[in-house]
Amino acid sequence: MAQRTVEAQRGGPRDLQARVLETGLCTACGACLGHCPYLKTLGERVAFIHPCPLPEGRCFEVCPRAALDPDRLDAQLAGAGPADPLLGPHLALHFARALDPEVKRRGQYGGVTTALTLFALGAGAAEAALLTGGSPTAAPHPVVARDRATALAAAGTKYSACATLAPLAPLLREGSAPLAVVGRPCQVAALRKLEARGEGGHRLALVIGVFCFWALTPPFYRFLASRADLAPATKMDIPKEGGVVFSVNGGAVRIPLDQVRPFIRPACQSCFDPTAEWADLAVGSTEYDPDWNTLVVRTARGQALVDGAVAAGALEVTPYPAERIPILRAAVRGKKIRVLAALEAGRAEAAYLEISPERRAALQPEAEGGA
Repeated sequence: MAQRTVEAQRGGPRDLQARVLETGLCTACGACLGHCPYLKTLGERVAFIHPCPLPEGRCFEVCPRAALDPDRLDAQLAGAGPADPLLGPHLALHFARALDPEVKRRGQYGGVTTALTLFALGAGAAEAALLTGGSPTAAPHPVVARDRATALAAAGTKYSACATLAPLAPLLREGSAPLAVVGRPCQVAALRKLEARGEGGHRLALVIGVFCFWALTPPFYRFLASRADLAPATKMDIPKEGGVVFSVNGGAVRIPLDQVRPFIRPACQSCFDPTAEWADLAVGSTEYDPDWNTLVVRTARGQALVDGAVAAGALEVTPYPAERIPILRAAVRGKKIRVLAALEAGRAEAAYLEISPERRAALQPEAEGGA
């Protein structure tokens, strides 16, 4: 698919403060950090430490919660009109899994995100990969990986917001080598908005998005610290069977979801994109077979990387089971319809969305069980 540049929307630090930071809509993606000396982050909280006098600024223009127009991003990525209103632009839908036993063991489900990242680094498609590191029971942190050991150490899903994109601005300033980024859907949207400004287009060689229906707030980790039985946990999962499950000493410790819900980040409740629609590749669970991942191929660049990984024996793919596609679409549809209802009700947390009449109409038949 041909890409085309789409003009970014204009705004400044005051707009960011009023519309995103003060309203609790910040997703802590980290895209606004690294350029402005007045913007800092403490843990997952982004804040101005001094008023900025500029009328317009990059901080606002790359923020995924300052404004988000899915049609605009579809056109930027795919060069055409609105894509699939539920799954976004895509060329193929697979089940996939890593073939390296260590990658499978340390990765989430089939280990696809880690396998693709390692393949990109090894094949020279990326000189460095921007990842999210941390243990299952501690707040995550950004990681710049240039080798297998560092990438493997960051394997596994972190179910918490992290300003993973904070190191991106320095990386773009300081070098010229291609970069890979693995991020949440809000971070993928921020990267595409950054590209729309003409930044990083030739450097962002690969964007892998991970499915995300919500992330947890920092107090979740204080809650976990009170559970001594979770201290040796090596992996965290939120399976379809319910609850939050930690892998501990070869067994599993399950926390009821009702105990976790109070820690869901409020900004995530108004997210319109749970499957990283503007990534080159999007990866999630199958909610069917824990040995595999769902893999959505969205761009020709993503397809080329998958083809290379399969040819090199790093990845195995199989067609997405046809009977599972309606289940995936229903999960995404439910999330989008809830957010669209908030937007149509005039709720402030959804006001950042710019949903065209055509997209609203395209979603309605799906909501009613149609196409």
